[in-house]
Amino acid sequence: MKVFTKITFFLFVMTLFACGKESQMIKGTITNESQQPLQNVMVQVVGTDLYAKSKEDGSFMINTKKRGDELLFNLEGYKLYFHKLDKNASPLEIELQEK
Repeated sequence: MKVFTKITFFLFVMTLFACGKESQMIKGTITNESQQPLQNVMVQVVGTDLYAKSKEDGSFMINTKKRGDELLFNLEGYKLYFHKLDKNASPLEIELQEK
């Protein structure tokens, strides 16, 4: 019985570690103040080398490693925009403001 309990506990702990390391796909759309889609916006997970660029229709997709990550949106001519991810992270609607 002790062996069964130890094995069950081990599997439970391993499941917790596996769940904590899953990535999360974040999707969204980036527009300007006139609600026009913005292309080639650099979307980066702050503190990592993970990044993506928005498409012609302003849409983007990026994988993050955990909730609580912060995204940086960067496009020349526009103010930098930071967005902290929460439990309802996707889809995002981001509006960038001109400098």
